[in-house]
Amino acid sequence: MITLDTTAWTGAGVWAQRFNQRTYLGSSVRAMNVALQRAVAEHRPDLVWMDKAMWAYPWVLRRLRRDGRFVVHYNTDDVFAPRHHFWLHRLGLKACDLFLTTNRFNIKEIRRRYGVRAMRVGMGYDREIHIPAAPVADTETPSLVFVGHWQPQTEAYITALRSAGLPVRVWGAQWHKARDRGLRAVTPLGSNLYVRTIAQAAIALCMLSHSNRNESTGRSFEIPAIGTFMLAERTHEHEFLYRDGVGAALFSNEQELLEKSRYYLNHFDERREIANRGAARCRALGLSWDDHIRREWPLVERAMGGDTTWTAEDDRPFWPGFRRGEDLSAS
Repeated sequence: MITLDTTAWTGAGVWAQRFNQRTYLGSSVRAMNVALQRAVAEHRPDLVWMDKAMWAYPWVLRRLRRDGRFVVHYNTDDVFAPRHHFWLHRLGLKACDLFLTTNRFNIKEIRRRYGVRAMRVGMGYDREIHIPAAPVADTETPSLVFVGHWQPQTEAYITALRSAGLPVRVWGAQWHKARDRGLRAVTPLGSNLYVRTIAQAAIALCMLSHSNRNESTGRSFEIPAIGTFMLAERTHEHEFLYRDGVGAALFSNEQELLEKSRYYLNHFDERREIANRGAARCRALGLSWDDHIRREWPLVERAMGGDTTWTAEDDRPFWPGFRRGEDLSAS
């Protein structure tokens, strides 16, 4: 396997990055496309795996495919969400042999709009990074923690917690957009501090990106894997994965968020039991990235041979129709 480091495509400096992430016209973007073509010409792989690769020019992808390369696009975001600036990415989708995504909605949309084979893949956690830590003693001051970017609905939830006097701490990007001035100073959390911060929380909040049409997210798996009690937005997927009150707690509105936050902050033993069951569920289902690739790589190989008739066995550990983007509530 040959890898290509693509981190430099955005360029150096804030303004260059903003320009390139919107227009894809900068020299660093062109250089990355040249580097891709050179790497493929030199090593002549059977398969080219594009991990998001929103910088890839459609004509470059068409050339790779014309030269006999099986082109796979992998993305964990909603490619139709306006805020992601995926316009170039969408232009190149027809030059893709197989599109892999964690977004249920994109499966049928991409098939319908572009005639491209698409398969849903699992979101997960890293077994070497997101590992259980020593339990937090009940003598320590319990707190709620949220790590994630700003969104209007997320701010509304955080504001409700703060207004109720509940101890909540927040880290993430784009919080300068918050209406609440007290939240505008929120900053991202360094990746080296993420696991420790989640592990030390009494309750780790899992709020979803509505603009991304998420029904689960990376934190849906990372928080339980770390061994922390998770209080997450209620979705069919969260209910399937953990069940409310069994492997996690779920909420549907501000009132339920406040009620469950108060309750579980004051019930250490119950929090610990639920957190332990959530961690066990992650392991039992096999929800790590390693587990996913072991199940999904054979499906990619089958697709290379023209077989994309996913069966119920292929859908495991999820529900029937998962690979085809079927809604859990309809299964």
